[in-house]
Amino acid sequence: MTNGPLAGLDDVPWARLRHSYGKAEDVPGHLRAMQAGDREGHYPPSAQLANHIVHQGTRSQAAAYTVPFLVRMALDPRLVNRHRFVGLLVAIAIGLDNNHLPNGYDPREDREYLARMRGEADDWARWIAEAADDEHASSVRRAASRCSSTPKRSCPPTTPSGKHFPRSPSC
Repeated sequence: MTNGPLAGLDDVPWARLRHSYGKAEDVPGHLRAMQAGDREGHYPPSAQLANHIVHQGTRSQAAAYTVPFLVRMALDPRLVNRHRFVGLLVAIAIGLDNNHLPNGYDPREDREYLARMRGEADDWARWIAEAADDEHASSVRRAASRCSSTPKRSCPPTTPSGKHFPRSPSC
């Protein structure tokens, strides 16, 4: 049984979980290598794990199961390169990597963007309402004009959607 940041690692059903390259059976090995500070081959284990669970910005099923272990490793002062754990957690949370966010992530930008979008949506809603009111008024004018120039029984005023207005006594 593993103690420390990887406690419970073997209790996760990794073989039933999926990542970008298939079954997530290799995830515990990557996490153990990250904790040990090993460097397998050309890429550090954090890069290998990131490529499997957050491939090209898309989070896999296994990504969520790595979070508790990554958080505990990031908080463990005995481990070196803790910034790698935090970086991987950020990638899992945001779903994009540094190639897409070269200046980092500032949540205030999202809030500002959403506020602008809400304002634009409100502007569009007002514009649509005004256009609908203008169209309705125009339809009523056309119907009134037809009624004044045609016999009473042949004037079927309609709304823009084609529904008939109720006949007025003067028509």
